[in-house]
Parts: sequence; structure tokens; C-alpha cells
Amino acid sequence: MRKKIITSLFLLTFLIVQIIAPTNIANAATIQTLTFGSTFTSDIVSSSDEDIYKIVLPTSGSINIKMTSSNNKVNLNLKDDNGKQVLSYYPGIGNDTASTTLSLPVDLDAGTYYFTVIKYSSETVHYSLGVDFTGVYTNDVEPNNTTLTAQPLTLNSDPLIGYISSGDDQDTYKIVLPIAGRIDVKMISSVYGVNLNLNDIDGKEVFSNYIGSGSEQSPKTWSELVDLEAGTYYLSVLKQSSGLLNNNSNTGKYSLGVNYTPVYNDDVEPNNGTLTAQPLNLNSNPIIGFISSNDDQNTYKIVLPLDGKINIKMVSSIYEVNVKLMNEDGNQIFSLLPRYGSVESPKTWSLPVYLKSGTYYFSVSKKNLLLLNNNLNTGKYTLEVTADGQPAQSTIPVSTMPTSTDAITISNNPVGTLDVVTLKNYMFTDGDRVTIYEDAFSQKKLGNCTINSSQYITTINPTEQLAKAGGYVYVTVTSLYKTESTRLGIYYNKEATYNSADLNVMPNGTVLIGNKSYSLEYANNSANSAEINNAIVNGGAIYVKDYSGNWIDNLTGKTVDSSSI
Repeated sequence: MRKKIITSLFLLTFLIVQIIAPTNIANAATIQTLTFGSTFTSDIVSSSDEDIYKIVLPTSGSINIKMTSSNNKVNLNLKDDNGKQVLSYYPGIGNDTASTTLSLPVDLDAGTYYFTVIKYSSETVHYSLGVDFTGVYTNDVEPNNTTLTAQPLTLNSDPLIGYISSGDDQDTYKIVLPIAGRIDVKMISSVYGVNLNLNDIDGKEVFSNYIGSGSEQSPKTWSELVDLEAGTYYLSVLKQSSGLLNNNSNTGKYSLGVNYTPVYNDDVEPNNGTLTAQPLNLNSNPIIGFISSNDDQNTYKIVLPLDGKINIKMVSSIYEVNVKLMNEDGNQIFSLLPRYGSVESPKTWSLPVYLKSGTYYFSVSKKNLLLLNNNLNTGKYTLEVTADGQPAQSTIPVSTMPTSTDAITISNNPVGTLDVVTLKNYMFTDGDRVTIYEDAFSQKKLGNCTINSSQYITTINPTEQLAKAGGYVYVTVTSLYKTESTRLGIYYNKEATYNSADLNVMPNGTVLIGNKSYSLEYANNSANSAEINNAIVNGGAIYVKDYSGNWIDNLTGKTVDSSSI
């Protein structure tokens, strides 16, 4: 029902604008229709007089206003039928002894327009006014000024003909890439100065270019290759403002086309960091990667079951690209810059390196340039890792956490006594490496251990004191020949009854539900919705400690002092 009400209000506003604007013009004076090729001659005697002329353009095109006047104190005003001013011009022609002639071209969209001739002197103004019209064929569909009304632009088709007029500052086109690939944007512009911008669906700019010096006699040709991820993009043509009251320059016709070549790559996005790294199997077929203008990095996880030498080989079509290898603790093993790759002559690069068994991360990232247009250093590459003496890896399975809630228990002890994380070994697999992280996203570790099934339990003392008020640590398991599991949040209780001191040391980004506290990331994760809903149902006030350290009453939305909780 709410949606219907909003829609009705919008329509009502639109109808009011349509009715009122022409009425305001008509009330000012008698309107005379000015036909193309005809000339009106008139005298404005009274200082309050003005003459209004109406013209109707059947299509978009260029009008040429021809005016002869005996007095230079006259204003020529042009508005559309919604009352929007298109032109306000002081011709500066004529004097007390002789008349001179003005010839002014103006690019306009199809529609109805009103000329108003106004004098601003006490003398009588004698003038003549005529308009010629030259139509322009276009296939842009108005309105197309925003992303909401963007006109679809068909890839790999004939160029679209657009038109920037005095009353239409922008045309926006929507392009959809079903998979990642390279686009070739080509524009031929008869506009003296125009901006061409490309943004993604979130409004992030991919490029912004000024295309200048175009004219009807010598159109300006511009093109650019851009590598992009799959998705929806908006290509906008915007008039470059001249900064003048008469902003009828920088208008005219253009053609715009986009050719698209898909890239069939093996990247599994997002794979921009270690947490979302894509497994890269040893001794398997090369994978195809792609660095684009809006995806700067790909990260791959390499699991080495045994000590030994590996060889990393890359064939790159990118002019310059950064590659880096790190161990699971974030320590860099090498960082290099393979160069001079191209589509026509790909660059082959390889490097042998001896490594201990464990997990490693190999990243391919764009080398950014100190340029406004950073669409270079993108493209396709292949990547493979070979290793002698290592088990075959067709696919690397992911480790799994024990399903029992008794597998991991946490004792949050008072200051002065070490906190303890206890693991029941029989619920794990011999050789499992268990890692405790401070939060759900960072690489900061609080401790780790390797499970020995000959012992009943394993204990870990976190490297930092756990929060007195309680909270979560995040635990993973890495089994032999498998990749690291996803992080599991393990809740630990508060040390004692909450007091102001406990609340003050709770980390920013905490929600307190009754006598239980959670990180906001954990509470907002849909996987934990049942637990959070139960906590709310079981009662107690809800307070949120925001990321600035302020406690907020969830019911009122007001900031409160911790002593009042």
C-alpha cells in the first residue's frame, strides 16, 4: 500500500509541473508562433513590454537565430515548455544610428520553446527576428540522464548516435558484461568539449576522460581499451560547462560504440586476500587469471604437504604486474615485477623456490600508475605450480571443524591467571593444526597447536588476555593435505558480573543482549541468527557499543553512560 501512495504523489507532482509551466509563459504577453524561415518585425516601446515567440521542433536539431536590432540594450531569452531556461543572451548589437545583425546557432532537443525579447532601456527598440532549423537524426532515447533512466547500449553493434543539446546536459547508457572481458569504447564527437565517464553499478569510477576540439567539420575520434569484471556499467556523456550565462557551446552530435571480447578465466571471485584465497593445486593444469581495471588483485592458496622445491610459472599478457609469495604468518618470501607482457607477445616468467611444508599465498596484483586514468597494466595471465615428490592434488579438500560444542572450551580467568582454551583431542584428527584468531577477519593470531591423538586434551594459553566482559575468539582447523577451514566463532563467558569497568574495556563494535555480549559482525551474520534471536527472546535490555566507543540504548537510539547500564 505504501508503494502505491508514493507513486501517486509522484504522478501528481509531474502533472502540476506540466500544467503550470506553459501557463506562466502565456500570462506574460501574447505569444506569436514563429515558423522556420519567416521573420517577425516589431517595436518595443514601453519599458515593461516584451515580445514572446513560440517555435516547435519536430526532431532534435540546430536552430539558427537571426536578429537585427537598432538598440544594443536588449535581452534574448529562450525557455522550454517546462519553463527551464535554455538561453539568456545579450546580443550587444545595434546602436542609436544603425542596426546590426546577430546570427546565433543553438542545439536543441525536439519540443516546444519560447523566445522572449526584453529591452532594458527607455528608448524604443526596433528589431526583426527569424529562425532557421536543421534537423539531426539520433537514436538516443530521452530521458536518459541518470542511471535509473539509462538507455541500454548493445555491445558489438553499430554505433549509437547521440546528441548533447543546450537543454540536455547528459546522456547515460547501460552496458552489461555477462562475464569478465575487454571492452573497446569508441566515440566520434562533433562537440567542442565533452566528458565521457564510465562507472560501475556502485557508482565507482572506472575512467573519466575529456574529449575536446570536436566540430561538425572535423569530428574528434577517441577510443580506449578497458578490462572489466562481469557486471553492469554506466557510460555517461556529459556537457563540459563553459562557465558562461550563454552555455550553448559544447553541444552537438556524437556517435558511441562499445565492442566486447569476453575472457574465459578460472578466477573465483572474490579472491583478493588470504581469507578468500583460491586454492591452486600442485602439478595440475594451468589456471587462467585476469586483472581488470576494477579488480586489482587475485590471491591463490598453495598447500605444500612436504618440504621441497616448487616451481611457479606465469605467462602474462600484462605490461607490468606485481607477484608476491607469503607464508601463512604473512611473512614475505619474495616480491617481483614481471614486465613487458602483451596480448601479441605474452611474457613467460618462472621461479623455483624451496619451501617448508605448510600453507602459502601467491598474489598477482596490478601495478598502479601515477595517472588519472589507471586502465593500463591489466589483462590475462596463466599460472601453474609444479613440485616433484609431492602428493597429487586434483582438488584440495577443505578442512572441517568438529561438530560437537564440547570440542573446544574456554576459561576466561581473572587478570593474573592465564586464560585457557582446551581442545578434546579425540574429536579432532591426528596432526590437525588448530589456530585461534582474535576476530573473524584479521590475520592476528592468539595461539595455535597441533593435535596429538595419543593425548586426551591439548591446552592453549592465548597470547593476549581475553576480554573481562566475555566475547568471541575464532578458531580454524587445517588438516593434513587440506586447506584451512572457515572460522568458527567460539563464545566465552565474562569473568564476573558486569560493572562499568567491564563495559569500558569491551571492544568497540559490541552488542550487549541481556548478560551476553557479541561482536556486531557475529550478531549480523545470518548464520548466527537463531542464536541471536534466542538471546533477544530470553530477555534483557540491548545496548550497542559503536565503533567510536559510545554505548547506545537500542530501544531509544540515545547515547548512555556505561554506569547506567
